[in-house]
Amino acid sequence: MRSFSKISAFVSTTTLIATLALPASAMAVELSTSSPSYGDKVALVHNDFGKEVVVRGDISIDELKKMRDTISEQSRQIEELKRSSGSSSSSSGKEIDELKNKVKEQDRELDTLGRQVEELKRNSGSSSNSNSSEISNLKQKVNDQDRAMDQLKRTVEDLSRKVK
Repeated sequence: MRSFSKISAFVSTTTLIATLALPASAMAVELSTSSPSYGDKVALVHNDFGKEVVVRGDISIDELKKMRDTISEQSRQIEELKRSSGSSSSSSGKEIDELKNKVKEQDRELDTLGRQVEELKRNSGSSSNSNSSEISNLKQKVNDQDRAMDQLKRTVEDLSRKVK
């Protein structure tokens, strides 16, 4: 019987040591359905050498709420920018169309002016040809009159010598 009491004492001691050592090495996690409070930290699941364990994170619930609010504000601003850039791109598209129309109109005007210049060149060329022929005729007449004057001058000189 004595051996039975030794075994019983050994088992009780082992059980007592195991019970005392267990809470130090493995803590229990209790889940609650209550809502988080100010300053509560987020629990994270961490892989520790193939074993997933729950650890306390450094991020508080308030920080997460601030991040969520910031992200929603930024998304709102992005959507607003998309809308405003879309409307400005359509207005700039109208401006581009107007500028293209002005350029086409100016091209047409330049073509018209170019044709008018060519026509003036042709007209002035033909008139300059006619003018140059008129000038040549006039020069010829002047030369003929010069010769006639020279001849009259000689005749006058001859007559004046004969009279003396």
